[in-house]
Amino acid sequence: MTTAFYLLIIAGTLGAFDVAYFHIYTSRLAQRPECQREVLWHTVRHAVYATQFLWVANLRFHGAALLFIAALYGLDVFIAWADVLEETASRKAQGGLPRGEYFMHVVLSLLIGAYLLQVAQTVWPDRLLPTAIVLDPPPVPLPLRAMMTFMGVTALGMFAHDLRAWLRFRARPAAGVAEA
Repeated sequence: MTTAFYLLIIAGTLGAFDVAYFHIYTSRLAQRPECQREVLWHTVRHAVYATQFLWVANLRFHGAALLFIAALYGLDVFIAWADVLEETASRKAQGGLPRGEYFMHVVLSLLIGAYLLQVAQTVWPDRLLPTAIVLDPPPVPLPLRAMMTFMGVTALGMFAHDLRAWLRFRARPAAGVAEA
């Protein structure tokens, strides 16, 4: 799981930059009504990646427990497709996706593809073991394992924060609507 760990920590670091710079700083997606569906997909993705950071850094799934991992990756792929389909409409008023963000998404897609392949190859023999979820971190330096665990906890916090903000944004009266 070592190679998968390193691919995920690189992708997670680049993904955090993508969110901070392109989604929050440059495009201010959460503040734009036309971007709210895209924001919701990003919010759900925080929970998906939080789960991946935490399990890759700390756990090993055996037997039928691997179905949870398969479902998680299936959800990740679904969210990625939904996000790509939403971005065109969401970013239309901004002139489309910035070139740098588009490039970042290509790089991230390649990294995640390599990561998923590495995970599949690594856990394939574990399907034959008795069903269990065990504490079995990969043999990586402890500071990196701590960093990925912190990334997982931070992504969970971002999920809660962004979901609350998204719900509040959706509950606000539309601009120009007279209040009674």
